Amino acid sequence: MAQTSIITGQNVKIQQTAATLLQRVVAWIIDYIALYFVSLFFIAITSVFALGSSENAMYVCLVIYILTIAMYPFWMELFNNGQSLGKMAMKIRVVCLDGTRPSISALFIRWITLIFDSVLGLAFIIFSKNSQRIGDLAAGTTVVKITKAIQPATFNALYFMSRNFKPTFPEASKLTMHQVGIIEKVLDLEFGEERHRYINQLTDKITEMLGIKPKDNNYEKFLVTLYNDFHFYATKVV
Repeated sequence: MAQTSIITGQNVKIQQTAATLLQRVVAWIIDYIALYFVSLFFIAITSVFALGSSENAMYVCLVIYILTIAMYPFWMELFNNGQSLGKMAMKIRVVCLDGTRPSISALFIRWITLIFDSVLGLAFIIFSKNSQRIGDLAAGTTVVKITKAIQPATFNALYFMSRNFKPTFPEASKLTMHQVGIIEKVLDLEFGEERHRYINQLTDKITEMLGIKPKDNNYEKFLVTLYNDFHFYATKVV
C-alpha cells in the first residue's frame, strides 16, 4: 500500500495512505457519470429556450453549462474540502504535501493541468513517489484516503470549557493556532506504533521549544493537556 509522507510545520513526519489508482479511476468515472446527467439537464433547458426563440437566454445557459462542465473539478475541490462527488464516494481527498488544505492557486494548477494528465496522468500516479499526477506535482498536492481515526477519550472532552478547569502549563499560551493544529492532527491519527512514535517526536520538539516537560512521562496526556490549556487561554475573557 503506497504511503504519502507529510511533513508538518514542526518537521514532524506523518504517513498517510495514498489513494490507490483504482480508487482514483473509479472516482473519475463517477464524476463523468455525474457530468453526463448534468449535461442532459442543460440540454433540456437549452432546448426549451430554443423552442421559445429566446436566443439570449439560450446562450447564457450554454455559457453556464460550459463553465460548469469544464471547471467542475476545480469548483468541487475548492468548495468541498478537496473532494469531488467521485472522491466523496471513494472516501479520498486532495491535500497538500504538508497535510494542509490546498489553496485556491494549488487547486487551479491541478485543474489547468488536466489536459496533460488525460494523457500521462495514470503513468505518473503509478510511478511518482507520492502517487501524484502531473497536476499534483505542479501544485504540491496529492490524493489520500480518508481514514476514520479513533481518538483518545480525553481528547474528545473539551475540558477547557469547564468552569472548574485549571490550566497546567501557562506556557501553552505561547503556542500558535498552527502548532495546536499539528497537535490535533497527531492525536487524531489511528492508534498504532506509528502514532506512538509521532506523539513522542512532537512532544520532544514542544518541550524543547517551551522549556517544559511532561509531569508523569505520559506524552499523549501531555499533548492533550497543552491542547486544552491553549484553548483555555485563547478563549479566556479578560
